[in-house]
Amino acid sequence: MEEREFDYQWNNLKCADLEYTQERIRELLSLTKLKRSFFMSKTCLDAGCGNGRYTLAMLQLGASVESIDISPEAIEACKQVNPKARVFDVMNLQPDPRFDFVFCWGVLHHLKDPRAAFTKVASQVKPHGILHIMVYHKKTQKTYEYGRQIWRTLTVEEKLNLCREMVRKYGGHVHGWWDAYNPQYNWSYIPGEIKRWFEEEGFKRVKLTKKYNINMRGEKSEHM
Repeated sequence: MEEREFDYQWNNLKCADLEYTQERIRELLSLTKLKRSFFMSKTCLDAGCGNGRYTLAMLQLGASVESIDISPEAIEACKQVNPKARVFDVMNLQPDPRFDFVFCWGVLHHLKDPRAAFTKVASQVKPHGILHIMVYHKKTQKTYEYGRQIWRTLTVEEKLNLCREMVRKYGGHVHGWWDAYNPQYNWSYIPGEIKRWFEEEGFKRVKLTKKYNINMRGEKSEHM
């Protein structure tokens, strides 16, 4: 994706869903189906942290968090809650299984090779640690097809108008529609495919926690 336009949304498109509030804690717990106590004193990686809304949730739940994202503007925002947040591409992660919890939400499906990227984030999870990801579900993407087909032909103002129209029709926020349209890659899957990824990388107790978009987590086995 074009980095300048990716950064546009963080600079210009405010969204209630991105605000640093207690609602982010409730969302994190709902997405992961983990107890509040799980996060206390855990070492976590927010891989593709965006503005750090879920970094903040993990911090407030008592975890220490490393936050990375490819977008400089997103990281500048994240530094409000985690001053050590840094610009980093998940594809450059090297095997380093030292995290109790790795969270990669809404990232992999926008990358050129999501399966390879999954291996990268999975390699950061220590034995008995948890990996949680979210990727698009095949059954939820029809609404976006037309917008994605024409997106690259539109001016910024036309893109904004398209997003505003989709908000009027379907709800949500302009930021969210921009985020769904703008990336170059928008892969989607069925839950069984993602479950296999976890199993192939040595995870057990794989659980689908939400299925409108595929939220799935697994526990890293002690032995591969």
